[in-house]
Amino acid sequence: TLKHRCRSVKKVETLDIEAEDGVECGVARLVLAWEEMRAEAASAQINTAALGEKSSAILNAWLERYVPMLVHRCAGGGNVGVGVGGSRGSENGTLCNGAELLALVLQRHSSSLLANTNDAEDGEQREGQIKGTLIMLTLAVAMYTSAFCDYEEEHHYYQQHQHQQQHNQQARSPWANSVLSDLGSALSITALRVRYRPVNDKNATPQPEPSCPPLIDMLVNAVNLVKESAEHLFSQTIQQHPQQNQEAIQTAIQQAHQYAIRRSIAACIKTLPETVLLPPGQEDSGHRIPSVDRACLRAASNELRSVGGVGTNPNTTNGTGTSATVLAVGTGMDKAWKVLLESERQHQQQQQQAEEDASATRLLECCEAWARYAAVPIPVIDATVRQLAVSYLHPSRQQQSPRAQAAAFQYLASIFESASVSLTAGDILAAALGVGAGGHRSKGGTGGKGPSSNKKNANKNKRGKSKARHNKRLGKAVASQDEDGGAAEVAAEEELLARRNAACVAAAAAFGISLADGAAVEEDAGLRLAATTESTSVHGVCSTVAAAANSVLPHLLFLERGDSEGGGEGGMPHVAWRLELFSAITAAIRRMCASPVRELRALAYEPLMVLHAALNSVACVSLRMEQVAVDAICECALALATSCGYYQGYFDNLYEDNDEELEVERNDVRDVARSVCSLDSGAITGTQKSPSILILERIVTACNAAMQHAASVGQLPPETVVHILSSLAKPLNKLGKNYKEQRSDIGRDILTTSLLALGSVCDQLNSSFESSSHSMSEILPLSRLACMGTASFSPMFSSLANVTGESAAAAASNSDAEKEMIATFRRTSLASLRQSIISTARIPELIAKSTLESTRYDVKGAMRGPGGEDHVGCIALLRLSHESDYLMSYIFEVYGSSILHDLSCLYQGLKTSELERGVGCDYGKGVTPVSRRVVLRVISRLALHEMKETNDQSGKGGTILQQLLQAPLGEMRSQKDHPFSADKVFRVCEASFDLSFFSPELVADLFENPSDDLGIMFETVITGYSRLSFSSEADVACQQWGRLRGGALSVLRTSLKENISEYCAKILSALTKAECEAATVQSNQGPDSGSNLFNDGVVGEEMMNAGAYIALIRECLDRIAKKKGEITEKSMNECRRCLSVLKDVAPNVMPLLLHQSPEANSHVDPRPTIAEAWFVTMTSLVSICRNHEQIAAALVGDDVGSFLGDSLSAAWALIFLKDLGTKKAPPPAIQRGMSLDGPQTLAINNFMSESMLLGPSILVAGGRSILSHIQVNDAVDQSSIGVTILAASLLRAVSGALPPWAVEDTPTLFRSMFETVGRDSEKFVQILSDSTKIKASSPLGAVNVGELLAGRYLDVSDRHIESFLHQSKAVTIKGDWRKLKVILKATCGGKKKDAGFNLKPQFTSWECERL
Repeated sequence: TLKHRCRSVKKVETLDIEAEDGVECGVARLVLAWEEMRAEAASAQINTAALGEKSSAILNAWLERYVPMLVHRCAGGGNVGVGVGGSRGSENGTLCNGAELLALVLQRHSSSLLANTNDAEDGEQREGQIKGTLIMLTLAVAMYTSAFCDYEEEHHYYQQHQHQQQHNQQARSPWANSVLSDLGSALSITALRVRYRPVNDKNATPQPEPSCPPLIDMLVNAVNLVKESAEHLFSQTIQQHPQQNQEAIQTAIQQAHQYAIRRSIAACIKTLPETVLLPPGQEDSGHRIPSVDRACLRAASNELRSVGGVGTNPNTTNGTGTSATVLAVGTGMDKAWKVLLESERQHQQQQQQAEEDASATRLLECCEAWARYAAVPIPVIDATVRQLAVSYLHPSRQQQSPRAQAAAFQYLASIFESASVSLTAGDILAAALGVGAGGHRSKGGTGGKGPSSNKKNANKNKRGKSKARHNKRLGKAVASQDEDGGAAEVAAEEELLARRNAACVAAAAAFGISLADGAAVEEDAGLRLAATTESTSVHGVCSTVAAAANSVLPHLLFLERGDSEGGGEGGMPHVAWRLELFSAITAAIRRMCASPVRELRALAYEPLMVLHAALNSVACVSLRMEQVAVDAICECALALATSCGYYQGYFDNLYEDNDEELEVERNDVRDVARSVCSLDSGAITGTQKSPSILILERIVTACNAAMQHAASVGQLPPETVVHILSSLAKPLNKLGKNYKEQRSDIGRDILTTSLLALGSVCDQLNSSFESSSHSMSEILPLSRLACMGTASFSPMFSSLANVTGESAAAAASNSDAEKEMIATFRRTSLASLRQSIISTARIPELIAKSTLESTRYDVKGAMRGPGGEDHVGCIALLRLSHESDYLMSYIFEVYGSSILHDLSCLYQGLKTSELERGVGCDYGKGVTPVSRRVVLRVISRLALHEMKETNDQSGKGGTILQQLLQAPLGEMRSQKDHPFSADKVFRVCEASFDLSFFSPELVADLFENPSDDLGIMFETVITGYSRLSFSSEADVACQQWGRLRGGALSVLRTSLKENISEYCAKILSALTKAECEAATVQSNQGPDSGSNLFNDGVVGEEMMNAGAYIALIRECLDRIAKKKGEITEKSMNECRRCLSVLKDVAPNVMPLLLHQSPEANSHVDPRPTIAEAWFVTMTSLVSICRNHEQIAAALVGDDVGSFLGDSLSAAWALIFLKDLGTKKAPPPAIQRGMSLDGPQTLAINNFMSESMLLGPSILVAGGRSILSHIQVNDAVDQSSIGVTILAASLLRAVSGALPPWAVEDTPTLFRSMFETVGRDSEKFVQILSDSTKIKASSPLGAVNVGELLAGRYLDVSDRHIESFLHQSKAVTIKGDWRKLKVILKATCGGKKKDAGFNLKPQFTSWECERL
C-alpha cells in the first residue's frame, strides 16, 4: 500500500510520519505522481507544455494541502503567516510567508528532480532520492522561516521594551533554539540517508552515492537554494509596497534575511555532529543514536572525522620558486569551520558590536558541538581559540558579552574534556565504528553533555553482561574493518593523540603562551589572569582551568618524558612552551586551592589526583616539569588543608550540629591528601625519591614544623595541621611496613618526622589536660584528631615495634639516625597511649544527645570520627591492642605493667559515669556502653597477653580479669530470685553484653565450667518466649527482652569463636526450641493476629530476627571449615555437637517451616528468617562434608545423609505449597505457607545446589523422606524418584512457585543435577522427561490428586515437551547453561511480571552488638 511504501523509506524522525495525512505520506504522493509523469515523458506520451501544466497543477494541489501543516509544525514559533494562494505575510505580522517560500522553492527546483530519465536506474532508489531532496528542501525552508521569524520577534521585542526599566523586563522565550535544533537534526539524518544507502553485507562500509556531495555541502546547498528563492520572493514583495516605504522594507528584509541564513547554516553545522556522531566513552550519557543502518552511520562518522592535510599547490609559488604549501580542506570540522566563517563574515563590515558578539557566539557554539565528538584540527584551534575565544575570556566581558563568554568557556571545556585522561583509544574506536552508547537506543535528546559527564553511570553500564555484549559488538566491528591490518585501531590511537595535542595547543592559546618561544604573549590574556588575579573567583574560569589541568598536564608530562627519553633537550625553544604552560596551569590550580569559596576549591580535587597519577608513573623525579608538579601538589594539598579548617568560634556551642558541608569538604580533602601521597606505585626504597615519597616528605615536614613552632611559643598546634597529618595514615603505614622489610634512609627520615609531629601534639594535649590551661572547645577537636591519628597509625606502630625488637638484638650496629627514630617512637607511643586514656576519661563521648539518626554528622561535641559511633580514644586503644602481638609487647615495655591498672581504673570510672547518667541517657559524661565495652575488650586482650608472656595465671593481669569478669556474673546472680520485669531484663541484658566483650578464651572457659549465673541469662530469654500474647503493643519488658536476645546471642557467639561445649550445645537447643514453639503458636493464630514479641521492635529487623540461634551453628561450622591443616579430634567432636543440635531441634523447625498459615500481615512472620538460618546452616554442613573427608566419615555414623535428605524434602515441600493457578484462573493472591520472596529462597537454592554435589545418595534420601508425605503415580522408576521429584520441583519453581528473580539460580541447580547423574546427557534428559509426567496420587500442599508436580505449564502436548527436552540436551552437550534459563522461561509460561514481587534480596545479618 501507499502507506506501507511511505513507511518503508523513512527520511525524517522529527516530523509526523505515522499519520495517514502526515508530511512524508504527502511527499510520497507527490513523488509517485511525478514518477508517473517522468514515465510518460520518457515514453513520449506527453509534450513538454502539457508536462509543465500538469506538473504545476499537481504541485499547487500538494501545496494547498501540505504546506500549511508543514509551516505550522516546523516554523510556527512566532506569528508566522501561512497564507496560501497570494496572501501576503506582512498582513500576518511577518515579512516572510513560509507557505509562499516553500512553494517557490519547490517550483524552482522541481524540474531538476525529473531531469534524469535513465530507465535502468533503480526505481526505489530514485524514489528515495526524490523524497529525500524534497524533505531536505522543506526542512530548509522551515529552518529559514523559523530563523526569520525569530529575528522579527527579537527586533520587535527590544523596540517595544527599550523604554522600560531593566527590572520590569521579561525575557523573551527562545523558542527558535529548540525548533532549529530539531529541524537541523532531521535535516542531518535526511542527508545521511540520501548520501549513504545500506548494503547487504552488514560489516561492509557503504560508499556514498555518486551524485551526492559531502554531508556538510548537502546541508549548505539546501540552505543556499532557499536563500536564492527567498531573495527572488523578497524582490517581488518589495515592489508591491509603496515607493516611499520600499527602502525601509528592503533594509528590514535584508537584515532579517542575512540573519536567517546565518542562523540556518549555524544550526545545520551544529546539529550535524550531535546527530550523526557518537560520544566516545559515554555509553549512557543520554545520547540518542539515530535509527539508521549502523554501517551508514559508520560511513558518515568516517566522513565527518576526516580533515585535510598539508599539501602543495603547483600553480602557486612561495617566492622561492617552489610550490607553495597549502592546507587542504577535508570533509570534517575544518570544512565546517570554513563554511561557518564564510557565512558569518560575509557582511562583517556592517556588523556592530552586538552583532559581532552574536556571530562569535554562533561560531563558538558550533565549534563546541564538534569538539564534543571529534578531534579539533590544530588550524581550527588557532582560528577559534587564539583569534576568537580568548578575546571573550577576560572578566570584563562578563557584562558586555555574557553569551559569547559562556560559549567561549564551554568550547574550551569541551576541547579539554574530549581529551580526558580517562578516555581510551577503545572508546574512540567504539564511537567511530557505531557501537558506542552501549549499543542501544536511549531516550535522551540528540545531544549529550561533555565527555566527562555521567562517568559513573557510563562505567556502571559497561559492567558484567552489558560490558561483554559491548566488547563482542566492538570486536565484530573491528574485525570487519581491519582488512588493512589494524587500520581502525591505528586511526583511533591517532585521534586520541590528536585530541590531546589539540587540548595542549588550545590551553597555550587560552593562557596566552606562544608556541614559538614559550613566552607569554600578554600578561592579561585569556586564562592567564586566573593565575595572577582574583578572577579565580569566577566559576567559569575555575571549571575551565580544572578541565584543562585534567587533560593537558598529564599529556605535557608524557611529551616531556618522550623528548627526554629520545635524547631531546626539554629546554629547547620548540618545546619551551610546554614548561611555561605547565607552570601557568599549576599556578592557577594553586590559586583555586587557596580560594575562599568552597565550590571553587572543590574543582581542584580531581586535577590534583590526575596529575599525581600521571606524575607517579615514573620511579623518580628527573625533569624540571616533574619538580614543578611536585611543588604544585604539595602547595595545593597544604592550601586545601588550611582552607577547610574550622572557623573561629565553631566549637563555642558544642550542642549544635556540625556544619555538614564543611565536614564533607574535610573528608574530601583527606581523600586528596591521601591520594597524592599514595605509595601504591613508584619506588619506596633506594637512593632516588619517587614523586609520592617527595610529596609525602614535604607535607609531613611542613606539619612537623608547624607543630614544633606552636610548641615553642606555648600554643596548641593548628587543628588543620593535625587534620592533614592524620589523613596520611595509609601511605605512612605502608612506608612503615616497607621499612620493616627493607631499611632505607628515606623511609626512616619520614617516619621519624611523622612520629615527632604526632608525639608533639599528644604531649601538648596531655599537658593541657594536666594544667587545665585550655577550654574544652579548644581541646576537643585537637584531641579527637590526635586519637584518630593514633588509631590510624597503629599498623605503622606495629611495624616499628617489630623494628625496635630487631634493633635491640643488634644494638651495636644501629646507626645514630635509627637510634633517634627508635627513641622518638618510644616517646610518641607513650604520649599517644596517655592521650587516648586521658581523652576517654576526661572528654565525654557526647556532650549532648546524638543526632546521627537525623544527620550525617553528629553534634559538634562528639568525640567520634566523622559519622562514627564510638569514642575515638577507645578506638585508638582498641587498634593499638589488637594490631599485633609485637605492638602489645611494646606497649607493656613502654608503659609498664601499670597500664592494666590504669585501664581498669578508666573502665570503673566509665561504668560509674554510666550509672550516674541513668538508664536511657548516654550523653553528658562518660562514654556510651559500647565504647565502655571496647575498653573492656582492650583490658581482656592485654591481660591475656601478659598472662601468656609471664606464664602466670594469678598475676596482675589474671587478678584484674577475674575482678572484671565477676562484675557481670554477679549482676546476673543478683537477679536470680527477682520476678520477670523490665528492670531485671535490663540488668541481665547489660551484663550479658559486658560478658560478650571479654576474650573468647575466657567466655569459652565459662561454658566449659558453667555456673548458675550463666543459666539465669538463658532462663530469662526462654521465659520471655512464654510471655507471648497476641496484642500488637510491646511493653518495656518485652523491648528489653528483645535486647537480651541479642546479648545472649553475643555471649554465645563469643564462646563459639573458641569451641562449642556440651553446655553451649544444650543452650542452643533450648533457645531454638523455645523460639520455634512460640513461632508455631503465633502461626496457629493466622496471618491477621497481632504479637507483642514478633514485631519490628522486639523480634524483627530493627532488633534481631528470628533464627539467630540456628545461624550460630552455621558460624561454628564455617569456623571449623576454615581451619588449615589436618582436622583434629576436637574439630570432629565439634561437628558432631553441631549436628546433634540440629537433629535435636529439627522436629520443631520442620513443621514450623511447612506450616500452612499464609504470610503474616499483622506481625513479623518469624518463619522466613528461621528458614533462611536453617538452610544456610544446612549448606555449611554440606560444604564441610564435601571438603573434609574425615569429618564426613565421622558424621556418617550419625546418619547425616538421612538428616540432609529430610531438609531437602522440606525444601521441595515448600515449593509444592504454592498454587500456580489454572488455565482459567490466576494463582490466588493469598498463598499457603510463608512467603518465599526473600533471602530464604536464596538459602534454599544454595542448599539444593550444594547438596546435589554430595552424590545420588542424598537425592535418594530426599526422595524417601518426601514419599512419606505424598504418593505419586507409577510413571517413574522408584530408584530415581528423588531426583525426578527434585527436577519437578525446579520446573514448578520456574513456573511461578518461586519469585521471578530466583530463575537466575535455576541453571546452576540443573547443572548440579547434571553433575550428580555423572554428566550423562541421556540420563539427565530422561529425568527431565519423567519430571514432566510425574503426578500426585495424594494431595501435598497446593498439588491436588492427579496434578503434575511440575505445574500446569508442563501439561502440554508431547511435541512441546519433546522440543523442551531436545533443547535441554543441546545445553548439556554444549555446556551453555546460561541458555537454559531462556529455555525454562519459554517452557514454563514465560516471564512472571507480578508487581508484588520484590527485587533480589540480600542475606540477613544477625549482628547485635549495638542493640
